[in-house]
Amino acid sequence: MAKRKQFKISVDRNQTISDIGAMAPVPAPNATGDISPERLAHLKELMAKPVAAQSKKDEEEDRVESLIPADAERLIPMDKLKAAPDEWNFFGRPSPEQYGLIYMSVFKYGLWHPCTVWEQEDGSYMILGGHTRHLVYHELHEVTGDDKYLSIPCKVYKHDSISEATARRIIILSNVAQRAQEDTNARIRCYAEMARLEKEEAFYGAGVDVATAVSKIFGVSRSTVFFYRRLGKLIEPLLSAFDQRLITVRIADILADLSEDLQKYVYDKEYHLKITSSMGKALKNAKTVEDIEDIINTPTKKKEKYQYVFSTKIEKPENFDFVPIAVKSDEVKVFKDFLRKSLDQAEGLSEQTKDILLKMIKG
Repeated sequence: MAKRKQFKISVDRNQTISDIGAMAPVPAPNATGDISPERLAHLKELMAKPVAAQSKKDEEEDRVESLIPADAERLIPMDKLKAAPDEWNFFGRPSPEQYGLIYMSVFKYGLWHPCTVWEQEDGSYMILGGHTRHLVYHELHEVTGDDKYLSIPCKVYKHDSISEATARRIIILSNVAQRAQEDTNARIRCYAEMARLEKEEAFYGAGVDVATAVSKIFGVSRSTVFFYRRLGKLIEPLLSAFDQRLITVRIADILADLSEDLQKYVYDKEYHLKITSSMGKALKNAKTVEDIEDIINTPTKKKEKYQYVFSTKIEKPENFDFVPIAVKSDEVKVFKDFLRKSLDQAEGLSEQTKDILLKMIKG
């Protein structure tokens, strides 16, 4: 049976963890809680199915640990945990299928990743990461009656060690990989909310602008942050089309410049499936439905290609390509002198390439 290393737990109570990875045999069900008979039957069916352990550690979890290390890891009684406010945790629950896989994995292999919680002044703990794991433990206790599900391993932030803004950052980073990977709406909300939090309380200090700070926190490029925040201007049907890969990144970026009314018109007419990158400049200036029609119905002019024949006294090596360059006739000598001098500074070019270029200049 798969196992993981024991948690390093600092405890101020007598509870201990002998093996988090392997689960002891489950006793006979003793469900006396608030689960309906139908739900109870479904959970029992899940527990009988084979499942692989959910052992992969998300990059976002690693990022949380490196950016904002927790103060301790310990077992927390389930009745001391409470959910974060809905306006903080906007991800929603996983699908029934995803929940089922997590439920079966925890039942058969144990909890691979602890929850992340924030200690409150009243002695309770707010869940920042692990709402689903908390629910799984609750249901497993109801189904099995096993008291080991009455406490759950948690990474703990002390009440005075982080601010409310930092707690909200942790919620976003703890959930973004699982919930926002295939949901563009959620990722847009993540970047927008993180930008708002950065304005409220700068994570990297006053010397870093908002977009750069957000990109560093998520471990993405600055342009990625800008792009997803721009996608927030798309109407829902077009955003869904982007999620379904019906429109490209470039087309989505073009459509984001249109007003909501024109976006709706484009979608209703299915023009989003006909738009090409070459229409971008014209669409950027579109103000009316008539503008859209003119752009869509104007034949695209194909770019002309020209062929020229030239000769050289130098044989082209097998792994070389010719690069066409045009220079004004009276500037050829100046260009050759420039190229000759530049080759001395071109550290990225091989000596073979430099040698061929010099021979062609002389020829």
